[in-house]
Amino acid sequence: MTLEIRRVRSTSTVRGPKGARGYAYSTDAAGTCRRVHGLWPKLATIGDLTDRSSCALIAAMVRTKQFDKHAALDEAMELFWQRGYHATSIQDLVDHLGVNRQSLYDTYGGKDELFLAALERYREIQAAPVRRLLEREGPAREILGDFFRGFVDALLSEDCKGCFMANTATELAGHDEAVARVCSANARQFEATLSGLLVRAQQAGEISSRRSPLQLARFLQNTMNGLAVTAKASRDRKVLNDVVEVALATLDR
Repeated sequence: MTLEIRRVRSTSTVRGPKGARGYAYSTDAAGTCRRVHGLWPKLATIGDLTDRSSCALIAAMVRTKQFDKHAALDEAMELFWQRGYHATSIQDLVDHLGVNRQSLYDTYGGKDELFLAALERYREIQAAPVRRLLEREGPAREILGDFFRGFVDALLSEDCKGCFMANTATELAGHDEAVARVCSANARQFEATLSGLLVRAQQAGEISSRRSPLQLARFLQNTMNGLAVTAKASRDRKVLNDVVEVALATLDR
């Protein structure tokens, strides 16, 4: 990172080396201090300084906290997922991410923008494993059974925070258009993946053709959303498994 300090005008009483003209300084990417022709920048309460010490101080004054914005986004996603949007303040994010407030604003724009970015990041992370499972070779009932069993296991795991997308839809989608668009896009994406599996299953005669693949996909997705909500109130595996059993029975010929 290169730091540039432009010439500044100052009425400071701080002086450079005796008899020398004032200079401002910059540091290059290698950390080398270079003198720039100009006036001494104002350094209140600092006495006579050498060229090297003044350069180090100025560099420290203008250095902004650097952070990995991708890692920070993952951390923000985890916090929003755990607490929800309304229960997470900017100060919570600053403390959790270990960055200063201005860096957060400069990078993401604000809490709303960061939340939407975190929600999109969740979509990205979840999409690949879901596609791999639902697009694998094998009987559709077996694939869907594995998928729903894994979903129930995740919902009942000790550290489960629920489905971030379902949590967000419940909390915000009804009155936040931007959030609703993300939730809707996620639903359409999942529907398309499920529909692909169901089309192949109907063509192979594995499941009933009484309903279109899209109708079945939407029903199964709604079943998932219902399971996510039910799991918040009941940790009874049998309750959730009963829902799954009846839902998959709709595919029978």
